[in-house]
Amino acid sequence: MKKISILTAAVLLAVVLAGCGNQSATTNGPKNNISGAGGNKGDVDNNICNFFTADFVYSVLHKPIVKVEPSKLATVFSCDYYTDYQEDFYKDAEHNRISPGGPSILIVLDNLNVERQKEARQYLGLTLDTSAKINMENIISYRADKSIWSVDLIINPNRFVWANYSHQAITDDELITLAAAMADKIQGRLKIKIEKNPIDLAVAAAKALGESQEKTVSQFFDYLSGKKIPEAIALMDASDNTKQGWGVNFNTLEALKVNKIEEAFKEEWTPTRQVFKVELDVKVKPAGEQLGWENGKNFRWVSLQKTGDNWLVHELATNP
Repeated sequence: MKKISILTAAVLLAVVLAGCGNQSATTNGPKNNISGAGGNKGDVDNNICNFFTADFVYSVLHKPIVKVEPSKLATVFSCDYYTDYQEDFYKDAEHNRISPGGPSILIVLDNLNVERQKEARQYLGLTLDTSAKINMENIISYRADKSIWSVDLIINPNRFVWANYSHQAITDDELITLAAAMADKIQGRLKIKIEKNPIDLAVAAAKALGESQEKTVSQFFDYLSGKKIPEAIALMDASDNTKQGWGVNFNTLEALKVNKIEEAFKEEWTPTRQVFKVELDVKVKPAGEQLGWENGKNFRWVSLQKTGDNWLVHELATNP
């Protein structure tokens, strides 16, 4: 089953707004404690990964969660729970593109008008139903082949949380089971025992990142310090034309000393990308001052990219 993408959600919203008047939905509305089915109350936090933890998902499904990933967009409140994760999961041999991913469960919080969403889904050909197994107002959206597109838990008329899955991470029946437990948690009557996810996500994340590649950054600037320009350029991930431009730039350096190398933005590191902040003491020719250098203290942010088995300087910037 394919996971609903943010682009799909955006298209769906566009259909809703185009066909149902001009009232817009907010993306970051206040949390509300509104009565749901049977007079129960409850809401979720915008931090979905924190509200529905990996321990919670594991306790419901008894499937180890190997990675938890919140949305990279501040206005999107979602969390992916991966049952498997590989750096080369998506492969496009034709375009030589490789990207990470794997089977996952997706939970999203939306601040959108529920009735409009129902109309939009019916417009898209989905069939709507409910499940008596979920003790909370809910909507089950089915595709034509009877597979589940999403399970929605209605918090109030303009706020709901929904879940689906990709790449056979779970089954439709398991999705209903998860949604039922989510409803119980939202309304403060969770009955299951929360067990520890068998995967230590912090350890797994650190292991996936691998060792710091500070030595590559140090080697790069050692070459520049020793005026070994060709060797420094050989450590750069750039086109021939770009490398020629850097050659002109580096030849304006008369002296260079590294004062400090620090890891930067480590929370954004991936197994193939690392960033470092470097403090330099530099002496340059007048031409170098026109190319971003200053006599005295300089700062550079160095982005390393792993290509094959090699780490190379992908970006060299004067600011973060």
